[in-house]
Amino acid sequence: MDVLESQRLRLRPAEPDDLPNLLAAYLSYPDLVAQNEGSRGEAGYYDLAMMQRDWQIAQITPGRHTLAIDLKATGKTVGMADFLEEKSDDGFPWLGQILIHRASAGQGLGAETYQRLEKYFRQEYGWQRLRASVRTSNMQGLAFLRRMGFELILPEQEPDAEFVILEQQL
Repeated sequence: MDVLESQRLRLRPAEPDDLPNLLAAYLSYPDLVAQNEGSRGEAGYYDLAMMQRDWQIAQITPGRHTLAIDLKATGKTVGMADFLEEKSDDGFPWLGQILIHRASAGQGLGAETYQRLEKYFRQEYGWQRLRASVRTSNMQGLAFLRRMGFELILPEQEPDAEFVILEQQL
């Protein structure tokens, strides 16, 4: 994958040296980590070794891309994104996540990241639709996806559903 640039950002394939910064971005959202992770009997426990393992798995997963998000002005890594070219159970491309370190949040960097990725998906892959899922308890993530134009594809979700699935027409 090529390096992608927007007005303020550079999106590039993540490398092993990026993992400490990507971990810091992830850990800046303890509620999110608590929902998604858990090891050694501790809810929300996640460390560099676990991130390295997850990154290695992503590297060998066909069509999966993990990106570091850098500020062009400083070169500082402020977040991460990932996507899957085709999910095996439905054949659709999926947005995995866009995560901007809490210290850099609220500046529109997540939206700028998504808008650049959306353009790349249309131009490079010719995708017409993109799917994403989010935990029902992640109101911030759901609101972000809705602002980016995603709509629920199953409007009648189970009342106790853990995730909702959204889709956007590109």
